[in-house]
Amino acid sequence: MTPWLVRGLLLPAHERLRGRATLAELAALRRGEQHPDAVYRLRREKLAALLEHCRDRVPFYRARLPANGALEVTDFPVLERDTVREHGDALCSDHYPGRLLPSSTGGSSGRPLTFWTDPVKETRHNAHKLRFRTWFGVRPGDRQVDFWGSPVELNKSSRFRRFKDQYLLNQALCSAHDLSPDRLEAYLRFLGRFRPHLVYGYPTVIARVARHAADHPRLLGGWRPDLVVCTSEMLYPQLREAITAGLGAPPVANEYGSRDAGLTAHECREGRLHIAAEHVWVEVDAPDASGVGDLLITNLDGFGMPLIRYRVGDRGRVSAGACPCGSPLPVLDRLEGRRNDFLVGAEGRRIHGSAANYVLREVPQVVQYRLVQRTDRSLDIQVVADADWGEAEARQVAEGLRRTLGMEVPVRFERVSVIPPSASGKYRWVESEALEP
Repeated sequence: MTPWLVRGLLLPAHERLRGRATLAELAALRRGEQHPDAVYRLRREKLAALLEHCRDRVPFYRARLPANGALEVTDFPVLERDTVREHGDALCSDHYPGRLLPSSTGGSSGRPLTFWTDPVKETRHNAHKLRFRTWFGVRPGDRQVDFWGSPVELNKSSRFRRFKDQYLLNQALCSAHDLSPDRLEAYLRFLGRFRPHLVYGYPTVIARVARHAADHPRLLGGWRPDLVVCTSEMLYPQLREAITAGLGAPPVANEYGSRDAGLTAHECREGRLHIAAEHVWVEVDAPDASGVGDLLITNLDGFGMPLIRYRVGDRGRVSAGACPCGSPLPVLDRLEGRRNDFLVGAEGRRIHGSAANYVLREVPQVVQYRLVQRTDRSLDIQVVADADWGEAEARQVAEGLRRTLGMEVPVRFERVSVIPPSASGKYRWVESEALEP
């Protein structure tokens, strides 16, 4: 469908039928970018209103807060995922004027989480996505292909919905679960025909598609996306490089967020992650000497089931410095993975999993890997490698990992033909069982 027709007619009609004012919210966000003081005043006002709402209308918080007096976000307890599982009903507003919508996470951390969202939260979540994409010239209604594996979306994808999304809204969905050579070839042919402006999805999956495109460039018919947005996994340098090389050097941007906490940050053209400050309140809990700590997210628009100071399981650092791109939004200048994405080194030192990634990326024979550190700190590595992989390469990896950990540990290799994704469609590169609970 012609993008201007989708943008001007079909998408607005679709959003109105769904009861969402997404495009009006997008316009308000774009106007707010011109007035930094207004952005910060708005988020303070939204936070104050949300905290009062929690005390007055949410049983879980009402039982834990003083009945009167001014509230600060730090008056609220840190909210853990297990607490949401145990007290889900009590975390819902008992006077929410609209309807609540059931939702769930993909379960990449091991256990899916069921929770409730609401139309306002979802509308503003979508508006922020659209706002960040306009920074790269991608507008609502432009053609988009999602490489996705979440059962939440795939199970919803009836034949009618997929027809509606692709042919009326310019949004096509490709499964991240089947990445066989035949399927990759079919995806490339589809991209060459559909010619999307935006490619969105898991970086590991898009990188696989891009590597196949590098080997079979004619299948794309000269197509190149205007933007690739990677989400839900760590965007490691070699993944960004593979996507750039295979898809014609488009901008590749990282999007950070979660289904339960909401869209949190998005990269600008300068490569810095800007926090969606009108949508989320970000705290860094117990920062270390470098300022990195556990991220606590408060969604400022989630009045139906407010998640205040919600520990999302990732670590990061917030910067007070300005970005050369000119955006007034604060910057998440360091983002690390989940707690069990860290390895344990000598003397209990915690080492980010990307350190292992740097070791393995230096061995060109490695196509894909999965590393698990056991409770005794030994390492098990599944490796998908080309025909030149041998003892010398295994020894190089093992020695590099031992240097990284600063200690001698057993390193065991298992050569496999494929490493399947998790049930959510995501890949876990590094996982540690050695961290203290």
